[in-house]
Amino acid sequence: MRSKRWKIPFFSWSLALAGLGISLALPALVERSTELGWAATDGQFSAQEFLEPIKFLSSDQLKGRGDGTKELDRAGDYIADHFRRFGLIPGGDDGKYLQHFDLVVGAKLGPKNAAVYKQGEKSKRLEVQQSFVPLSFSANASIEAPLVFAGYGITAPEYHYDDYQGIDANGRIVIVVRHEPQENDEHSVFAGKQLTAHSEIVNKATNAKNHGATAMVLVNDTGNHPGQPDELLRLDDVSGPQEMTIPVIQVKVETVDSWLKPSGHSVEELRQAIDRDLSNHSMALDAAARLALTVDIERIHREVANVVAELPGSDPQFAAQYIVVGAHYDHLGLGEHDSLAPRERGQVHHGADDNASGTSGVLELADTLAHSKERPRHSVVFVCFAGEELGLLGSAYYANHPPFPLKQTIAMINMDMIGRVSNNRMYVGGTGTSPDFQRLVDEANRSLKFALSYSASGYGASDQTSFTVHEVPVLFFFSGLHSDYHKPSDTWDKIDAVDGARVVELVWNVLHGLDALNEKPQYVRVSEPVSSAMGGGGGYGPYFGSIPDFGQIEHGGVKFADVRDGSPAGKAGFKAGDVLVEFDGQKIDNLYDFTYALRAHKPGDKVTVTVLRDDERVTREVTLEVRK
Repeated sequence: MRSKRWKIPFFSWSLALAGLGISLALPALVERSTELGWAATDGQFSAQEFLEPIKFLSSDQLKGRGDGTKELDRAGDYIADHFRRFGLIPGGDDGKYLQHFDLVVGAKLGPKNAAVYKQGEKSKRLEVQQSFVPLSFSANASIEAPLVFAGYGITAPEYHYDDYQGIDANGRIVIVVRHEPQENDEHSVFAGKQLTAHSEIVNKATNAKNHGATAMVLVNDTGNHPGQPDELLRLDDVSGPQEMTIPVIQVKVETVDSWLKPSGHSVEELRQAIDRDLSNHSMALDAAARLALTVDIERIHREVANVVAELPGSDPQFAAQYIVVGAHYDHLGLGEHDSLAPRERGQVHHGADDNASGTSGVLELADTLAHSKERPRHSVVFVCFAGEELGLLGSAYYANHPPFPLKQTIAMINMDMIGRVSNNRMYVGGTGTSPDFQRLVDEANRSLKFALSYSASGYGASDQTSFTVHEVPVLFFFSGLHSDYHKPSDTWDKIDAVDGARVVELVWNVLHGLDALNEKPQYVRVSEPVSSAMGGGGGYGPYFGSIPDFGQIEHGGVKFADVRDGSPAGKAGFKAGDVLVEFDGQKIDNLYDFTYALRAHKPGDKVTVTVLRDDERVTREVTLEVRK
């Protein structure tokens, strides 16, 4: 399952669709299911068989199956080899099981990074990785500009606080202090020891860009963290977009102090003055002082692969219709990105539950179905996705380049983290995406007796979303978050294999019910929000109502995969395919810009929003609402 960086609360403002459906008659479905020869028998899925693939996929030797690593390739080959032994037909490229696609997995410093501080006729060169370092989402650019000190670089109208008040950052390089004011004061108007979103470096960079800055310099707030050294961040330590439109670097405190010295100030003295009473101490540096900066970051591209196989249907009437059964098989590797145990970066993040468990579910279903005496009437497509942890990229690629037509795909079943059932409870999403899906699941659960919690929405933080945006009905199976999520401690020995096998049996029963349908399930746009247990919730800020395109590659805006009916965006006439380029006067280059702009408002605010629609600019006024 995807990290909290992408998932909650980051996209919580866009995780639901609205609509109405027409019920199908379930009794006919149940009667038909008893006639099919491949119905499940109690205990046909064993704990031992469920656990075997999990042990391998989450072993030390696979090093966390990070996207773009040879270990992920090895995991893909393992899955493909199983599909081959099951006798399934390849569904990937060139008659093979692998469907390849390219993604950006990281960044590295190029050879041209340079920073020179100039004051009059004097100049001093900064050494990269010693005195300064670019951040991974920095733009590649060469600029020279004067400097301004902008406090913590925060504009927070809800706290009546603005570091940019009284200074002109336009065309200048801004110096900002890390974190936020009074972070050690639990009585602060900010959140005290619980840092707010304003402390996030990417938000500081977005705010700098919005104020016209040509670059941002980050400096540590060492006084807030006594005993900690003034260390430079690693290039990829901070989450953010693939590339911003301004350079962003971090500079050592000692260096910035030398820049401030002519004005009689230091970073720590200014920080203390701000923290004392939240007063404004932003200022321009000596007009003769300039920073010449070149940032050169090379984005690391890697080829990864979805693993795709087909079991053809047995009935000519239904064989040209497909049921997709999927799970992602990538994880965090050594935790370089999105680890929730940052002190354990560099260790194997095993990903036993997330998502070796779902991958095992796909393999178990494929194995059992391929060896059943009676085959399903519909064709079943088994897919293990790469790139999920980087933003649903594998499933988005599949949906945009489907080996089997989505128009003929009657449903998609996704399993993500199904290996640690607690208190017999399972969460099932997407039950509102087609009439009677919830009743179908209830029927499938009749003998298993899980305590099921439902979410109608087909949107969420896993791969079913990529099918929902293409109006394919979906069902999502999830056993819940736990304290080992996105940590090295998500190991195979903590898997509840007995209940995991029961989950696979539940999905088998659902698959059987879907195959029993004589008519293609109707897709329904639903309005029920994703429950907090499923990874949704109200989130922070007002409600807009768009669904981002997780597979978007182009830059310079945010493409809408969908727009919720009856939402502020929907009422304004925005629709799927629109590319958001401006929000309330702010240029929008990426999702981080959009989220930052949205958070700056409150329900009831009227904002002007511009999108590109077939290369034409469409501008509408939108009234933001309270989150559903």
